Amino acid sequence: SPIVAASVVTSIGFSLLSVGASSFGGGSGSENFGSATNWILGTITLLSCIIFNILAKSYFKQLSVLFGLIVVNHTANIVAVIMGVVDFSSLSGTSIVAVPSLMPFKPEFNANAIFSVILIFLVSATETIGDTSALAASGLNRDVTTKETSGSIACDGFISALSSVFGCLPITSFSQNVGLIAMTKVVNRYAIAAGAI
Repeated sequence: SPIVAASVVTSIGFSLLSVGASSFGGGSGSENFGSATNWILGTITLLSCIIFNILAKSYFKQLSVLFGLIVVNHTANIVAVIMGVVDFSSLSGTSIVAVPSLMPFKPEFNANAIFSVILIFLVSATETIGDTSALAASGLNRDVTTKETSGSIACDGFISALSSVFGCLPITSFSQNVGLIAMTKVVNRYAIAAGAI
């Protein structure tokens, strides 16, 4: 229901306030945390998102964060380069395109680590069940089928197993996409694949 969704989103927002404030000041542990340069760059991004949200009409209002990520961050990055606060030294010796390395870590069977990853995956699988149910309810106006639930868990398990080959943790479904589908009612797999690409 709207009251539950609003409460959850609000609590997530409040929990992320400290992260946003830290990033605005230049990043946790930054030598020049809270400097005028960081304030200027943070203000450019924040004001642009707010102004876009005020001026945008209809569903474009909901794209203010995307606008901030794509347009403003590029502008802020250009300003940051001009101000001399971007360090390119970490990019030396890297190629423009890099292929992920297979098995970047030596396989090791550690009972504690295996137990931890199993717990992470069970939480991820539970989220997948919830996301699948919510997608069927909000996008298709019906209950989720057993086949869809088992398929989503199998897909989650397969992609999590594949991610381990590249040295990653189990992959989780993305609950934010449920909100997008609830707003747009777009459940066409080709549209979603085009967006992913």
